[in-house]
Amino acid sequence: MRTSLGFLIVFASLFGLLAGCSTQNNRIIGLVPKHSNVDKELPLGAWGLRKLSPGQYPNMQSAFMDKKGLITAINRSLKFMAAPGSRKFYPDGPITHRQVVNSLIDFKWMLRNVPSAAEFQHLIDTRYNVYIAKGYNNRGDVWFTGYYTPILYGSLTETAQYRYPVYKKPRNLAINPITGQILGEKLPGGGYEKYPTRRQIVQGHLLAGRELVWFANPLDAYVAEIQGSAKVILTNGQVMTIGYAGDNGRTYTGLGMTLVQQKVIGRRELSLSAIESYFRIHPHHVEADILKNHFMAFLKVYNPAHWPLGSLGVKVTAHRSLATDKTITAPPYQSIFPRAAMTFVTVQMPNTQGVISPYRGFLLDQDTGGAIRAAGRADIYMGVGPEAQTQAGYEFSRGHLYYLFLKPGVIPHGAARVSPMVQTTSMPAVSGSYGNAPSSGGNETMQQMFPGSR
Repeated sequence: MRTSLGFLIVFASLFGLLAGCSTQNNRIIGLVPKHSNVDKELPLGAWGLRKLSPGQYPNMQSAFMDKKGLITAINRSLKFMAAPGSRKFYPDGPITHRQVVNSLIDFKWMLRNVPSAAEFQHLIDTRYNVYIAKGYNNRGDVWFTGYYTPILYGSLTETAQYRYPVYKKPRNLAINPITGQILGEKLPGGGYEKYPTRRQIVQGHLLAGRELVWFANPLDAYVAEIQGSAKVILTNGQVMTIGYAGDNGRTYTGLGMTLVQQKVIGRRELSLSAIESYFRIHPHHVEADILKNHFMAFLKVYNPAHWPLGSLGVKVTAHRSLATDKTITAPPYQSIFPRAAMTFVTVQMPNTQGVISPYRGFLLDQDTGGAIRAAGRADIYMGVGPEAQTQAGYEFSRGHLYYLFLKPGVIPHGAARVSPMVQTTSMPAVSGSYGNAPSSGGNETMQQMFPGSR
């Protein structure tokens, strides 16, 4: 789901985020493990989770007391699982489609009916299997970032003020309809080749006529694109909601990494405010530096009622939706992390003022990040607008990611009421991408912008 950023800028949770709270350490890059590759990919065919013994289960009692938005997010996962298209992502792997559905039904029942956190923990300990993400070091450490949906200003036509566009999906871009993999540019005689880079597209005017909306600032356009979704206030006062439609399949390079490599900002001094200040002093550098990122995302208009949309084709929920790697690593469609599943997260998380404190909570794996790759990365959706931008900008921390599945053979509580909805095979497929493609999350997060995180 890529989401929206909020104000100026652009790097996926990037700018005003740190500027919002002077009491925070804005040299965030120093928090990245110095000798760890958080984006280390798993071997082909590997799975991202490791099963725990009951004695290793984390204590989830405090998280049980925080239920805001959780049932809404569970219902959205169930909506995805009800679509026939969801079944193909659960082949003969360690977790089945039915197991995920049963777990969501049972978990929702517990939220509504279990009287105490202690009883809830007991039910988890005795009725659930808990898995931990292997992490970037195979010891369970996962690097978390945040993403959000920006609110920007734009125009449907090019004007003297609005000169920087984001583009619709090219007609000659081929995407695997099942996995979401970018196949490349369709060739007239059949077959594919790599799609042009950002520089080739922009400088060659290859998508002239495919502009979706124009922005006054190249950073605003970049933010909307890389975040993967945005709310755009148009010149006539109307509001346009846009989101991910595809990308060129090229390698992503964070803007922060570019500035560090150019030695215009020191690695230890790199922060959101430092990047913003640099471009304020050197505005003529912005376009050239953005062109160094070969990756380009394409956007489309979304129905506001169905927006912001995650890669499962259902809406994401603030502080309850998670973007992870959905790369297909084993035939036919087994991905690193199971779609729509219930997760439990332990990590440092900021509030709307940027004050960071320990967090333990439940989220649903409902999105895919274009730059969220491998078992050591995860991206938390923070919501829409400036406050979400602040939280996304401060979310840059190591933590642990767990997945909860009802044990095979255990009958879920609440199944009689919900099973007709989730077991139907005639329900129309949920709109949106079911594959790897991020539809709004997995934007350019802090990690992508800062060296050492990508």
